[in-house]
Amino acid sequence: MLLALLAAGCGERERLPLLPEIEDPFYVQGKQLQKQGRPSEALNAFLKVIDRRGESPSPESHLEAGLICLYHTKDFPAAYYHLRRYHKAQPNSKEAPLVLGKIEEAKREFARTLPGRPLDDQSLRLAMEDEVHKLRRENEELRAELAVIRGGGVAPTAGGPRMIALPDEVRIGPVRPPAVAVAAEEDRLPLVTPAPPVTAAPPRSASEVSRPTARAVGRTHTVAPKDTLYSISRRYQVRVEDIVAANPALLSRASTPLRVGTTLRIP
Repeated sequence: MLLALLAAGCGERERLPLLPEIEDPFYVQGKQLQKQGRPSEALNAFLKVIDRRGESPSPESHLEAGLICLYHTKDFPAAYYHLRRYHKAQPNSKEAPLVLGKIEEAKREFARTLPGRPLDDQSLRLAMEDEVHKLRRENEELRAELAVIRGGGVAPTAGGPRMIALPDEVRIGPVRPPAVAVAAEEDRLPLVTPAPPVTAAPPRSASEVSRPTARAVGRTHTVAPKDTLYSISRRYQVRVEDIVAANPALLSRASTPLRVGTTLRIP
């Protein structure tokens, strides 16, 4: 009989409704310990509230525990967990935007503890991406030059280095002055008084007739550091294969970079 009464009493206590979270004795104790500057003991009190309430929501205790883990114990995974539990229980509270910021802060602080510091120094990461892009571009230029030199201007076969199609402005010949400019130049020439008629000159010898009129010497370029055949062709607006044809010595060392100080003939 006594055992039955005791069992009935225990069952009644289990069915008693829980107090509001902020009225729980452990929650009140935790807030007092916070005011006394004892965060570790306050954290234990808030964890007891969470454990006692079980499946019932305890957002305020999760919030206090999360802030202690974030700023005092530096347990960032635990801070992330408790703050997420608060936001899940109170997504529309006025503190919800602030709590979301604390969640992101916990993620960043945890990432800083990982090897390599993946979220640190974004400017360094961007600089590295720019450097990688530059190296890739230079590599493509070198592969294009080798493809032209080895294949005599023919696109490489499958499995070989990929050929880069040169832009149209590279394929055209040397730039010639427009006809309007030539006409303007002719207009500026001084007038010449016609010479009096003279007798016919004696016929020239066969060697003189066959000798071509002297023409101006072609352009030259002295190789500077970081120069490539592709960059030189862009500068003078000629094709890479034309430069190679005008400088046969390049074929003997097609697999080596250009030597600084070398003088190249530009057709």
